[in-house]
Order: sequence, then C-alpha cells, then structure tokens
Amino acid sequence: MSKDPGTNRDEIAAALRAGRELGPEYDDAIAASLVERVDDSIDERVRHHVERRMGEDRGRRGLPSNNVRMVLSLVCLGVSIPLTAMSAAMIGVGGVFVTWLGLIVFYLVSITGLRR
Repeated sequence: MSKDPGTNRDEIAAALRAGRELGPEYDDAIAASLVERVDDSIDERVRHHVERRMGEDRGRRGLPSNNVRMVLSLVCLGVSIPLTAMSAAMIGVGGVFVTWLGLIVFYLVSITGLRR
C-alpha cells in the first residue's frame, strides 16, 4: 500500500470488486493479499519512523558543546589556583605535582563523560 490514503482506498475497493467478481472461493486469497499490503505499509512506516528517530539521536550524541568545555575549563582553573597554593605550602613541589595531575585527570574524565 502506498502512503496516499486515496490510493489505499482505491486498492481496497478494487480488491473487494475482484472478490465479488471471482466469487467466494477466492475470498481467502484476496484477504491474504490485502493483509500483506497492510503489513508492508505498516513496516514501511515503522522503518521510516525508526530511521528518523535514530537520525535525531545521532545528532544529539555528538561532542559536548564548547560552552560546557569552557565552563569546565574555568572551574578547573579557578580551583587550581587555591589548590596549588595550599599544596605548595603544606607539602611542597610533590604536592603541586599531585594536585595538577588530579586536576588534569578530573578534566579529562569530565570531558570523556560528556561524550556519552
């Protein structure tokens, strides 16, 4: 069956006329033909709907926006200054190294998590 409702009606009407002309012994064959056409039409519509939805989902699942990346960058930068000062005062150079390593890991994990 095609997508045009008028064509669908015409096909059904033609099948009913054919059933009247051929007689009751062909009713089962005509009914099976109509059911097959309806099934094909439904399958086509569902396939079209699923493809459209999958396309929409793919569009949404891209890389994170630049705004989110910018906010995460600013948060890491804002937190890094006081953490660096505290770790340098309390532990020394090793503390600064560990602090920056932790900030970098935090940023990378945040960005990777946004891609999913």
